Amino acid sequence: MLPEQELQSILAHSFEIDFPEMISKEKIIEVLSWRVDKLIEGNPDKLFSMLYRLDISERKIKEAMATDNEVTKKIAVLIYERQLEKIISRRNFSAETPDDDLAW
Repeated sequence: MLPEQELQSILAHSFEIDFPEMISKEKIIEVLSWRVDKLIEGNPDKLFSMLYRLDISERKIKEAMATDNEVTKKIAVLIYERQLEKIISRRNFSAETPDDDLAW
C-alpha cells in the first residue's frame, strides 16, 4: 500500500470520514479541514485529545490557531503531515534488519 493510501485509510478511521476513493492531498486536506471545523464547533475537547494522541506539537497548534484565517486548514495540514511522518517512520523502522548481536 502506498503511503498516501495508508494515510487516507488512517485519517478516514481516526476522524470518522468517509472518503469515496483515492483522492489528492489537497482534497484530503479539504475534507479534513471540514471535519476539524465540525469538531471545533461541536466537540473541541475531542479534537484536542486527538491532536494530543497524534503527537502534534502544542507550539504548532497554537501557531495555527493564532492566525485569523484558515485555522482549520492549518490544523488539517498539521494532521496530514504528522500522520504521513508516522507512516514513513514506521516503514523505515520496520525495513531495518537487526544486527546479528541483537537478533534473537
